[in-house]
Amino acid sequence: MKNVTISDELYQNLAAMKQPGESFSDVINRLVYRNKVKVKAFYGGLKGSKALDELESEVRKNRKESVPREFK
Repeated sequence: MKNVTISDELYQNLAAMKQPGESFSDVINRLVYRNKVKVKAFYGGLKGSKALDELESEVRKNRKESVPREFK
């Protein structure tokens, strides 16, 4: 067993994440070893949705308004 020092803010965040019966070690373990989600898992999830139409519209608008940078 080791002692570690963490900020009050981090302590509060970890405490909020604790599930019933979990220790702080359990919470940290869960966060460190959680399964990573691959972006490909979401591919096509918005197809045909209004949200995708709005996102595409915003991207097009931002592209028109952006100014290209010069690289030297």
